[in-house]
Amino acid sequence: MKPRHAEPAILLISGIGIAYQVGLIRVFSITQWHHFAYMIISVAMLGFGASGTALALLRARLRGREAGALRLTAFALAVSLPAAYLLAQRIPFDTFRLMAERAQFLYLLLLYLVLSTPFFLVAACLALAFMANPARVARLYCVNMLGSGLGAAAAPLLLFVLHPVSLLFYLLLPAFAAAALLALDAQRGRGVLRTAAVALALTALLLFLPRAWFPPRISEYKNLSYALQAPDAEIVAQTCSPFAVVTAVQSAQIRETPGQVCNYPWAELGPFPAQIGLFYDAGAVSPVHAFNGDLARFAFLDYVTSAVAYRLVEPSRVAVLGAGGGSDVLSALYHGADSVTAIEVDPRVVELVRTRLATFAGGLYSRPDVHIAVAEARGCLEASPARHELIQLPLYGAFNAVAAGVFALNESYLYTVEAFGLFLDRLTDNGVLAVNCWLKTPPRDAIKLFATAIDACRLAGIREPAAHLVMVRSWNTATICVARAPLTPAQIGAVRAFCAERGIDLCYCPGIAGAEVNRFTILEEPVYFEAARALLSPDAGRFLDAYPFYIRPATDDRPYFFRSFKWAALPRLIRGMGTEWTPFVEGGYVTLLATIVQSILAGAALILLPLIPLARRAGGKGRKRWIALYFACLGVAYMFLEIAFIQKFMLFLAYPIYAVAVVLTAFLVFSGLGGLAAGRLRTAPAHRVAAAVLGVAVVAAFYLAILPFLFAAAAAWHDAAKVAASVVLLAPLAFCMGVPFPTALQAVSERYQALVPWAWGINGCASVAGATLATFLAVHAGFRAVVVAALLFYLVAAWALHRAAADGGSNAAGIS
Repeated sequence: MKPRHAEPAILLISGIGIAYQVGLIRVFSITQWHHFAYMIISVAMLGFGASGTALALLRARLRGREAGALRLTAFALAVSLPAAYLLAQRIPFDTFRLMAERAQFLYLLLLYLVLSTPFFLVAACLALAFMANPARVARLYCVNMLGSGLGAAAAPLLLFVLHPVSLLFYLLLPAFAAAALLALDAQRGRGVLRTAAVALALTALLLFLPRAWFPPRISEYKNLSYALQAPDAEIVAQTCSPFAVVTAVQSAQIRETPGQVCNYPWAELGPFPAQIGLFYDAGAVSPVHAFNGDLARFAFLDYVTSAVAYRLVEPSRVAVLGAGGGSDVLSALYHGADSVTAIEVDPRVVELVRTRLATFAGGLYSRPDVHIAVAEARGCLEASPARHELIQLPLYGAFNAVAAGVFALNESYLYTVEAFGLFLDRLTDNGVLAVNCWLKTPPRDAIKLFATAIDACRLAGIREPAAHLVMVRSWNTATICVARAPLTPAQIGAVRAFCAERGIDLCYCPGIAGAEVNRFTILEEPVYFEAARALLSPDAGRFLDAYPFYIRPATDDRPYFFRSFKWAALPRLIRGMGTEWTPFVEGGYVTLLATIVQSILAGAALILLPLIPLARRAGGKGRKRWIALYFACLGVAYMFLEIAFIQKFMLFLAYPIYAVAVVLTAFLVFSGLGGLAAGRLRTAPAHRVAAAVLGVAVVAAFYLAILPFLFAAAAAWHDAAKVAASVVLLAPLAFCMGVPFPTALQAVSERYQALVPWAWGINGCASVAGATLATFLAVHAGFRAVVVAALLFYLVAAWALHRAAADGGSNAAGIS
């Protein structure tokens, strides 16, 4: 019996698959770190590929029973959504232990297997629907892609009102709705009633119990875990958004400052004000200070490295790029600013400080001299021509996380040469840009920031950057200042006096002498001074090549500022440190490498190996290698372009979560329409694929050339207009990308049906590897290289299909 309600059920199931993926990405950002987003993409692709293998192996038993199997699989999907999360929480995996404990690799593999189960069932539902409705395959494929697109669009919106864990459980509602729709086709009243009763019971159990019963297991090394160990620690508020889950914790032991407070006269100026810590995804913390209008209580903010900027300029207008709980806003007010523009990307943080914490914060964000801009910092400055005397870029993340390198794979468009060039353009003629960072051992980030500032000066037309730069450090932070105009002797003298009074080390200023450096927090060698001098010399390139870490400036094409691992330095690290070399490789980088290896091994074991016997028994011996190459190239190429264009549009749309939602939605919906349109053409499949690949190449190459100019021209547009423009731009590319896979799969099924699951499995395995390989390539070569590589894979795929047709000889009618 053919299911009559297959299309609405597939629409729901497809949306569930994408929404569950988004939810897991957010959950792992809280429990572990941001870079697990790439692991979840691979997990999803692994589940999809493995389902094709399982259905191929069970094809004989399923013949004639596809509709019943579809109903059972849909019900199993609903049950698996909470079950996979709950089981995953029992696996003691932790990023920080990955290189220290071999068992962590086993735990990572277990995570792959457990979390891929819902995606396995989603893909099985789709394949069974195709098998049960062979006459409606093109229509169902389009519905599948449309549902996936709707899921990608809906998930970020739901995260404004739901905790990511709650989202995973609330997906039970559409899952059981899909199972109920399919149960209606059984025409058995008792079966429908039984399904409905079980669905209602499970939904009531899991939705209406408090989320405290299913808390995410947060890594013990994240800051929130440390804070909650205090005896008086209390969670006073929590707010959710697609950007972060922000947890407000009050404790007498929370003492967060923007770096080391140096030589602070406690007896004269008194203790710090009380604080409530805002923990972003359980990691980075930004304090909200107890404020009663008395700015004198915040004198301690003049004893940190970031205060050096106020020796270079007496600003009337200050912009803080990432206001958080307000430390840098209070610092600006303390130092006499008349107007502070506080830019904060997360609207829930602003709402929290303005409402539930308003009394504690003294109405800081409601003051007439504080202007709140809820926006991504770079996008906000790009859209506004306003000029400032001082632009402050506060510390990023938490000291322990940065030191461990967990942000190594975080894309940040605030720390690129192009971003610094924009910031310099938004300064007044005598303005100053101040950038703050945590220090690592051995030195990396501060030196990389200094190199970035030098390149940004040259980009802004400053011929002698040496006359515009200052760098100071404490034991755990550094501040680099870039002045729009050459620094005067009075400014340089003020910097020297500030460092001497505060016990802060001067690393560079115009006219600095070797005797002035490395005086307070003494290092074995004056590394920062020597690095600054080398970077300003004609031999800067040689210094960058020889340095044991990757400290070349980040760019918009390679926005991985926190990546510093260099393969060429690995033998030196091993020779010099033996087994102690692992702490000097970023945790995020290690996780990416482990994910690549395990995804390939798991994909081969669960997808390819079981299909080898089936492929041997199938016909088309001469074509099999070309069919394998074709579908493998498609899997890698599609993932490469998807990830690359998410990054490209992240700059334009400003908000990362919007970029993911818009690009995924556009890709999925228009790829589905492309596949549907291609199915109605009467030309040979190889010709359709060749035309589509040509279209992908032309459109992608055209976009590489013009997108930066289009994005700059539309920087001031409203968000809604930017989203609409993004969809229009992505539509032709995604439409062409949707043609090759269904076209060739249909052609192969008409000639050698036994090869269909083999082709599906190869594509799934390649997609698993492609998701992580795209990131690896972007880190080392940039997103432009990822796009170029994707186009090469598409060209190889078109050539492989042509060779498959040629090898088929007289039997090539189905492909050629």
